[in-house]
Amino acid sequence: MTGTAQRDEDCQAHRVDADGEGVNGPRAHGAANIAGGEAIPEHQSRVRRSYDAVTDAYTERVHDELRHKRLDRALLTAFAEQLRDQFGPQASVCDAGCGPGHVAAFLADLGVAVTGIDLSPAMVDRARALHPELTFEVGTMTALEAAAGRWKGLIAFYSIIHLTSDAEIRAALREFHRTVVDRGLLLVAVHLGEFGEATVHADEMLGVGVDMDFRFFDAEWLVGEVTAAGFEVEARLVRAPYLDVEVQTTRAYLMARRVGGMET
Repeated sequence: MTGTAQRDEDCQAHRVDADGEGVNGPRAHGAANIAGGEAIPEHQSRVRRSYDAVTDAYTERVHDELRHKRLDRALLTAFAEQLRDQFGPQASVCDAGCGPGHVAAFLADLGVAVTGIDLSPAMVDRARALHPELTFEVGTMTALEAAAGRWKGLIAFYSIIHLTSDAEIRAALREFHRTVVDRGLLLVAVHLGEFGEATVHADEMLGVGVDMDFRFFDAEWLVGEVTAAGFEVEARLVRAPYLDVEVQTTRAYLMARRVGGMET
């Protein structure tokens, strides 16, 4: 891809309104616009509407799932312990794509201060109802409403899977880099494609009609993108799915540390 084409693609990933203000414009981070679907690309609007529709069934399915996922609990525990050791108790963490807040609650119990962000207003409402002691906000990973260096750590547990273009992935990783302090931690979880990258459309989820795409990743490609965004990968884990607990896909986890600027 040429430099010009790459810049054009990146602009598309960042564009939030018809006036072309971009991610730093005065309306770029308006939660009301995001909730109304006016400030996000059309396919992200479809994701938002889909998760609004499936909130009840999704919450019932996933809210207690960590109890059955030993490796996930171990990784989240290691993430929280490193942040506490490095930055002290109640180190600030963003749960990007928090859903009904079950991962945020698990981390909070480990002694970090979590803010959950989700594209779906219905999911945010459910998370607030289930975990009133925590903070949840409507927002998008490609234009986080947060100052530079806002968080000591950030997790994206199966949330970048709905960013179906390379440009959107890079935009989200840039936002992760911007909003995490130097030497802060990033923990990402994704589904792996059986033969590399693939995108699958779903029109039904847990018995509810939806209209959204799921991205399955190539692990080496994702490592390269996380590194290019200014993180150093410190740990990688691939696991088989837990039977009778989750969708039967191979999972990959990356733990990375913010170390510097992005490649251009």
